[in-house]
Amino acid sequence: MKMEEKEKEIGKSSARIAVLLALIAIVVAAFTVLPVLVSAAQEEVEVRVNAPEYVAGTFNATIDVDNVTDLNSGQFDLSFNSSVVNVTDVKEGEIDGVAVPIFMWHFFDSDTVRVLISMPMDVGANGSGSLAEIEFEVKGNSGEKSTLNISNEMLVDTKAKKIDADWYDDEVTVLGTKVSVNAPTYVAETFNVSIDVANVTDLNSGQFDLSFNSSVVNVTEVKEGEIDGVAVPIFMWNFFDADTVRVLICMPMDVGANGSGSLAEIEFEVKGNSGEKSTLDLSNRQLVNTKAKKIDADWYEGEVTVL
Repeated sequence: MKMEEKEKEIGKSSARIAVLLALIAIVVAAFTVLPVLVSAAQEEVEVRVNAPEYVAGTFNATIDVDNVTDLNSGQFDLSFNSSVVNVTDVKEGEIDGVAVPIFMWHFFDSDTVRVLISMPMDVGANGSGSLAEIEFEVKGNSGEKSTLNISNEMLVDTKAKKIDADWYDDEVTVLGTKVSVNAPTYVAETFNVSIDVANVTDLNSGQFDLSFNSSVVNVTEVKEGEIDGVAVPIFMWNFFDADTVRVLICMPMDVGANGSGSLAEIEFEVKGNSGEKSTLDLSNRQLVNTKAKKIDADWYEGEVTVL
């Protein structure tokens, strides 16, 4: 082989080796950078409103934070529909066992609270937990919704630098109020029936007619109910006809009962024979809140059978 041809062949081989080395370098660099990118993605700071999907009476929402480093202070506005839910208190959060103090909080407007958090100077919280815990009361009716929206948000580290974070809202839906006749399936001689209520908010007054087959069972007394420890007084009750009693309940003015329990307890005596049945049916029914507005509710009847 001529000298010129050898030189050309050597040149081609060198070029191939150079290209191969370059490709290897690119692959190595890619695998070196990849873990760094993955690590950065894993350490992204997230803040989100953590609230129950369905709410009734009172409930808490936490402002959760993940993967934060050297958190020293921060602020956020939390907005909501105040005709559906309303804030009653804001309490400190906690990140991996370290308390996150509330510097101050106040209503920015009727639908928004502003919250400022602040650690002691040069003290930082690291890890995951919550920035604050927000207490709410339900004001709306069954099925109504409220977004819990975060805005005007900022986190600051111990070097007074902003901490980049992704912020996420949440939404709550008001559980429906349910009223039901709670009676034994089988009865003999005397028995009691409670008119149960679940998920009621600011109940102040109400009424209902309870109908039955008076040849099978008959009412002898109506007593007050109780909702989460609060007595529900009987304003009056009377026989509307031989097969129906009308019951009126009334709390003191501006006093409302919240939660679950009973509207009234009704005492019966058995009049019929073994195997006879009576439906216990609710009609002419209404619940009213402290603002003199009707409370929407689902009402359910019951049935008893004489032993």
